Amino acid sequence: MAMQKVAAIYDIHGNLPALEAVLEDICRENVDCIIVGGDVAWGPDPAGVMDCLLRLPGDVRFLRGNADREVAGRYGVEQGLEQWVAQINQWCADQLNDAQLAFLRKLPEKVSLHIDRLGSVLFVHGSPRSDEEAIREDTSESEIRPMLEGVTEDIVVCGHTHVQFDRRIGGKRVINPGSVGLQSSARGACWALFGPDVELRETSYDVKAAAERILRTGVPMAEEFAQHVLNPPMKGP
Repeated sequence: MAMQKVAAIYDIHGNLPALEAVLEDICRENVDCIIVGGDVAWGPDPAGVMDCLLRLPGDVRFLRGNADREVAGRYGVEQGLEQWVAQINQWCADQLNDAQLAFLRKLPEKVSLHIDRLGSVLFVHGSPRSDEEAIREDTSESEIRPMLEGVTEDIVVCGHTHVQFDRRIGGKRVINPGSVGLQSSARGACWALFGPDVELRETSYDVKAAAERILRTGVPMAEEFAQHVLNPPMKGP
């Protein structure tokens, strides 16, 4: 059965104020389903974000991002990560309870839906073949085509790079909703609405209050997280 309207929220990265603002907007849209596209728990308030998401009513479907995999698995330098990334992974894992960590470990890598007037839509985090493979706004078609091999859906929705775009690659439409919590090339919290067409959305929220809250969390590199929220880079990571 085709859905009429679906909201996609990606790359929340522990930013609860941004998530709450986006969810207020989504609530007004009367969506059939919310897709949570990965990288929810790596950031300043992983427990708050997880609590909020797991309390959502209705049809909410999660997929796993690379950061969720790394936090749940307590990845460190021995897995090839930089020291600062490993420290944040460990801190975030310590904030979550056993049930939340188990939830992250069991998340699927892909979700496929049929949306009225759009057709079949595949939601992934990085690319259809890897949760950490980046499809960027300027990635060449020759690089992207192999990533899409075997994909039968009409539309591919990806995250990971934190920048909104809507492209056509061959016969496929490739869309990035942007980042809710660590946005780039945008001032607000980014997400997307699917059905009957695709709308790339940006929700304003109190970034100053969010930054002040981040500084009180105890997350490693709190100052850097706060500055990112206050002054988002105007290009992707």
